[in-house]
Amino acid sequence: MNDIVVEIKNVTKKIGGKTIINDLSFSVNRGEIYGFLGPNGAGKTTTIRMMVGLMSMNSGEIIIEGHNVVTDRAKAMMHVGAIVENPELYKFMTGRQNLTHFARMSGREISQERIDEIVKLVELDQALDKKVKNYSLGMRQRLGIAQALLHHPSILILDEPTNGLDPAGIRELRDYLRRLSREENISILVSSHLLSEIELMCDRVLIIQNGQYVGERLLDGRQEGELAEEMQAIQLQVDQPEKVKQVLQDTPWSVASEEGNRLMLSLSHEDIPKLIAALVSQNVQLYEVRKVTPTLEDTFLQMTKGGRIL
Repeated sequence: MNDIVVEIKNVTKKIGGKTIINDLSFSVNRGEIYGFLGPNGAGKTTTIRMMVGLMSMNSGEIIIEGHNVVTDRAKAMMHVGAIVENPELYKFMTGRQNLTHFARMSGREISQERIDEIVKLVELDQALDKKVKNYSLGMRQRLGIAQALLHHPSILILDEPTNGLDPAGIRELRDYLRRLSREENISILVSSHLLSEIELMCDRVLIIQNGQYVGERLLDGRQEGELAEEMQAIQLQVDQPEKVKQVLQDTPWSVASEEGNRLMLSLSHEDIPKLIAALVSQNVQLYEVRKVTPTLEDTFLQMTKGGRIL
């Protein structure tokens, strides 16, 4: 089975002579939660609409599970579950009636067992026979996700899924999505303006600006393609900063900056235990050794030169 579920290849979209998406390329791996970020007007929703077949493109390709969205749309869409903006639900019907209705409308045969399985996964089994108009916003989002998952899609696409949710609802949704990626081995693409949530939820993020690729980041602090052996910022808290600098004179390492008893160094991941051993051998007391990772907010502002996301 191919590990890449979605490929966006050199996609360009123009509206009224204005280029909205410009030669954009990226891919989403199987089973990962992939964040999709960019300032207001960057082209996120336009890209999502092209991915789900709601908008045409001027050039390029979108491939989902090996099927071209333009030339083989029906087969491509069989692998997609999506909520663009708000889930489309019938509020006068119960949750069960909604799911049964959408199951009948899908192009696949969906068993009652599958409905029960998804309802349990999003923890709506106790509310399934209540009318949707009585659901909280978070419950409606979870019902919408259940509806999008009925046909076993390979990728779930969510555009601003946390809109209107309170902190508890946002956390619940994050936990459900993490569980989905593990238990269903489903890829999830999430577009959101909440950088802190994306950082907690996603495995990898893409940042675009003015319709163009700006960069990707793995959410362990590395840029896409960066190796663990490359130089990293390390902060030490010690009892004798001056002695540390003396010890480092005969090593390839040096102090980049210091503040009180906290020292910043730049070294590779594999050199960290060597540094610790050298300091301990000289009776330097180490209170903390910490890798300093830029936050997603830092990365976003750096990549977009301060571009606003709201």
